[in-house]
Amino acid sequence: MYMKAMGVVPVRLDDEDLKRIDLLVKHQAFRSRNEAIKKMIKTMLSESTSDDQDVDKLVESLLKLKKAGKEPLVLRLKQTSTELVASGRDHWPT
Repeated sequence: MYMKAMGVVPVRLDDEDLKRIDLLVKHQAFRSRNEAIKKMIKTMLSESTSDDQDVDKLVESLLKLKKAGKEPLVLRLKQTSTELVASGRDHWPT
């Protein structure tokens, strides 16, 4: 079985965070602190990376439109996007 080369990163955590990680290990969500921390880091990195990739695709598309001499659609709203989304939430059944 081939294992990837891994680096070692010393990390200092406060007692409260360690207690929470130990609870996860104790309740068998993970076999060790190391496994728990690695999984949490990988999860955060994959979420961050996928968000960045979505933005990258949008920027690439806008740049292609601009190079082609086409102006991308620009919305001029009376509200911020956050206000607009929040106001729409009241109109949908939950």
